[in-house]
Amino acid sequence: MKKSSKKENMHSKEDSQMKAENSGAWNSESSTEKADETTVSPENEPVSSGAEKSPEAACREENELLKDQLFRLAADFDNFRKRTARQMEENRKAALEQVLLDFVEVTDNFDRALKSARTAEDMGSIISGIEQLSKQFFSILEKYGLERIKCEKAGEFDPHRHEAVQHVETSDVPDNTIVEVYKSGYALNERVVRPALVSVARSPEETEK
Repeated sequence: MKKSSKKENMHSKEDSQMKAENSGAWNSESSTEKADETTVSPENEPVSSGAEKSPEAACREENELLKDQLFRLAADFDNFRKRTARQMEENRKAALEQVLLDFVEVTDNFDRALKSARTAEDMGSIISGIEQLSKQFFSILEKYGLERIKCEKAGEFDPHRHEAVQHVETSDVPDNTIVEVYKSGYALNERVVRPALVSVARSPEETEK
């Protein structure tokens, strides 16, 4: 009788140990599954910071971004303006330098003409030299787009290209006829830079009215 009770006690202990082991394993598996569920479940994912921002905060952030972009754009435009102004000034100096070099050649010819005039006995050669200098001078002006405005005595007066400095009462020629040309006019690239100074005929009858 005693032997059987000992065996029963041993069996009951073994059953208890197996139950405890099974219970521990089940608990371990259960905790692992819960951990996985916690990791994978979208409900447990961290909420994005954007969702937490209030409309006022989002508006302030967008405002700061736009201000930064505006300041950068203003700085870029200012740099572009300065760079363009500097480039234009360099171009102007280069063009002016070329114009002056062209006229230096005329100055050299003037110096030679003066030396020749001091010793020349023929007045005709002096006049011919001056005419050549005048042609050379005006050819440089034409090179840079300057042209003499057409204006002739007895021609028709054009208020857009001529300036009347005097009116002459006469019935010998029609009204608005150029009587005398005092100064030639010039246009640069077809734009009048100086009108021709002229006197214009006016009918005495028109003056009496």
